[in-house]
Amino acid sequence: MSNGDLNKKIEFIVEQQAQFAADIQVMREIHAADTALLKEQHRNLSDAVTTIVGLVGGLAQSQAATDVRIAKLADLQTATDARLAELAELVNIFIGVVERYIGGNGGAQPQAT
Repeated sequence: MSNGDLNKKIEFIVEQQAQFAADIQVMREIHAADTALLKEQHRNLSDAVTTIVGLVGGLAQSQAATDVRIAKLADLQTATDARLAELAELVNIFIGVVERYIGGNGGAQPQAT
């Protein structure tokens, strides 16, 4: 092999090595940019998950408070139903008294003509 051929091969190898080094530098820059983007996306996702967990916790507390209120309303409704039943009984007694009075059992007898 002549000196010229050897120099061409060496020059080719040096150029290839330079291109390889340049490609590696580009890959490192791309990797660094991807890493930064991934970290930002991870931060955003973590913030979103934290927000959702907080919302779910708040909804659970609201649901528990609503359950307590509904239970109280059910108890009050039961008491109201009992009072209405007592009132209905008193109204029926009052109607019976009024009907007897109007029917002649509670006052003067109607006169026949």
